[in-house]
Amino acid sequence: MLIDYAAITHVGRVRKNNEDAYLVSALDGDEPLVNGLGPMPNTCHAGILAAVADGMGGAASGEIASREGLASVAVNLFGHWGRFPAHLANEAGLLKALKRAVEGASSAVLSYADSERSSRGMGSTLTAAVIWKGHAYLAQVGDSRAYIYRKPGLVQITEDQTLVREMISNGTITADEAKTHPQRSMITQALGAPVPIRAVLSRVALRRGDRLLLCTDGLHGEVPDEHLALLLSRGDPASATLEAMAQEALLRGGRDNLTGLLLTLDDPGLAMPDLHEPVRIVEPQLSSDPLLANEDTHPNQPIINRLGRLLRGNT
Repeated sequence: MLIDYAAITHVGRVRKNNEDAYLVSALDGDEPLVNGLGPMPNTCHAGILAAVADGMGGAASGEIASREGLASVAVNLFGHWGRFPAHLANEAGLLKALKRAVEGASSAVLSYADSERSSRGMGSTLTAAVIWKGHAYLAQVGDSRAYIYRKPGLVQITEDQTLVREMISNGTITADEAKTHPQRSMITQALGAPVPIRAVLSRVALRRGDRLLLCTDGLHGEVPDEHLALLLSRGDPASATLEAMAQEALLRGGRDNLTGLLLTLDDPGLAMPDLHEPVRIVEPQLSSDPLLANEDTHPNQPIINRLGRLLRGNT
């Protein structure tokens, strides 16, 4: 798959620790690396996972939560999706595996917190996208975001899971009031929560030239959407675009850790967009898939265990 991709993360101007994390991984068994980028394979029958996470919890706990969450998502998706042969893979299976991976990541963060008294109460946001067969399948927990830039504009794919978003929906406050609300950063869901989470799944058909941006609130909270769109419209390489976004966030205050992950999808296998074709966001319905009914153990379990140890070593 031909993708120009890059990532950037910065502690910002106020915080002492960087509790953000990112990951890009081929879901065909390659060993993923949290906060690191390897070469993109030419083919990957199971797709590409891209994700960002924003940890919370104080001291080093937030840093652990975000990395633990990403590690768990990657390992679970490999074990419950990437292991299936290409001719058996289908959308229903991917959606179920993605939902299970996010729920497993939340349980992993909670389990770590329960085992380490100093990490009690830690958690993390998660915005993850699996690029497979011309679509992006997304899972959302918290207020990190996914956008797609398709000429002529920028579309926010995910919806923030925050208190102010709910207040806007029920008419308590306006969107403008939400920008300065004292509780604007209070999220309503997080990995590691002691109650079951509900990952919001969505699907977007990709077109050649689309630019997929995943970012934490340290970036989208400082840089307005119209400025993100301007930077994306220039068509600069992914690394240069992210550098410009990070510098803009720092100039505007840099009050939080910031992370951006940008993928420019120039693969000739993707359809060209029609003139001014809109980005259509679909919330797919989960259906049962017998392939995933009994998947707790399988021949690749030792590989999964090895990946888990590797990723946890990165924390």
